[in-house]
Amino acid sequence: MSEWLTFNMSDGLAEITLDDGKVNALSEAMLDALLEAIAKAADGDAALLITGRPGCFSGGYDRKLIQAGGSACDAMRAAGDRLTLAMLDYPAPLVAASSGHAMAKAAFMLLLADYRVGAAGDWRVALNEVAIGMTMPRAAMAIARDRVTPQWLSRCALQAQGLNPEQAQAAGFYDALQPPEQVIACAREQLQRLAALPRQAYRETRLLLNAPLRAAVLPWLQA
Repeated sequence: MSEWLTFNMSDGLAEITLDDGKVNALSEAMLDALLEAIAKAADGDAALLITGRPGCFSGGYDRKLIQAGGSACDAMRAAGDRLTLAMLDYPAPLVAASSGHAMAKAAFMLLLADYRVGAAGDWRVALNEVAIGMTMPRAAMAIARDRVTPQWLSRCALQAQGLNPEQAQAAGFYDALQPPEQVIACAREQLQRLAALPRQAYRETRLLLNAPLRAAVLPWLQA
């Protein structure tokens, strides 16, 4: 589909694999490609799996753009805000498979999925905004407060602690851990399980579940 990711959809199931050959930095171009793929999956009412290249789900926003600031950084963050809404509003099951590191915005993507599978091993999940000198955005804080296990919230959002996969599961970023070679198979199995549930009931209940968080983040988004 693009130089940033691959997209496949068949028999009511869709799969997006982020792969820029590096750390899957969420630049504006990467985010635009991701949003386009999500929209295509949504138009097909497909249960959706989002994953990354082996060893790295994503390093989060493009650090160079954050450091440079200005209009390019603003455009990237606006695209990231659109991604938040696209994931909250997705009309079908949404599963994430993290094949390695998941940092900052990528970790928030995990929190917004319905079911999350992580790779066991020497990987880290982190809300590292404070560690790189950023005040946690208000919308991001609302997501963290809603989705991170309360006893881990300070360590994640304020202390910017990098979590190993077991800690990330305890904190609420993952529902299951698998050896790296089994992550995608497990995620696909869960996607098929969720896709088999009555779709209208799933869609309407998902909207009800996400409505309070959506209302909390909407005033702070640039989307």
